[in-house]
Amino acid sequence: MDLRLNGKRALVCASSKGLGRACALALARESVHVTLAARGNEALQATAADIRAAAPKVTVTAVAADLAKPEGRAAVLAACPAPDILVTNNGGPPPGDFRDWQREDWIAALDMNMLAPIEMIRAVLDGMLERGWGRIVNITSSAVKNPQLLLGLSNGARAGLTGFVAGLARSVAAQGVTINNLLPGPHNTDRMAAVVACMPGHARPTRIGEPEQFGAVCAFLCSEHSAFITGQNWLVDGGSYPGTL
Repeated sequence: MDLRLNGKRALVCASSKGLGRACALALARESVHVTLAARGNEALQATAADIRAAAPKVTVTAVAADLAKPEGRAAVLAACPAPDILVTNNGGPPPGDFRDWQREDWIAALDMNMLAPIEMIRAVLDGMLERGWGRIVNITSSAVKNPQLLLGLSNGARAGLTGFVAGLARSVAAQGVTINNLLPGPHNTDRMAAVVACMPGHARPTRIGEPEQFGAVCAFLCSEHSAFITGQNWLVDGGSYPGTL
């Protein structure tokens, strides 16, 4: 399927590894010019080189920055000030027991997983509206829909982002901009390994997805074919969620 994204520009956050990397690669393979952002420069540059090799006709820009900080966001937006596509993402807060978390732990989780994505959206949304086309995809977590006790920091921060997006998405849909959330379940990433290590008995999920599968879903949500999908929370969890809604 031609996703009709040739020549679009995408800014993909936390894209040096895991799901963010997979999203950037999937977009680049659809002839999208990509700007990558992540804190770790070594992994970021390695990913940029891999994407250039896989999609030699697109421009790949890599910016090492902490998107939870204003100066980090400013650096990334200077490199890609007018993206057609924004994929927000950030490392998840550490799992643990809520009794051990202090105020600073909650503030850090909110900064990373709620406020930083909102600030990125605020920075690029008006430009998308002026151009009459835009796609914003927020990588959150299946824990938004199926909360896990160990992931309380993530549950709270990402649920806040979800509530914000629900209102905003519906207000801009008629102007050609869609905003959706992707809720990943267990995937073969470093994050999953860290969460599993904190589980009693180190129990692993029975089914684990590959990042490339997730990236393909993200690319579709960014495509021309997804224009009538907005304000939605798409579970990509291999059927882990037990409910019907």
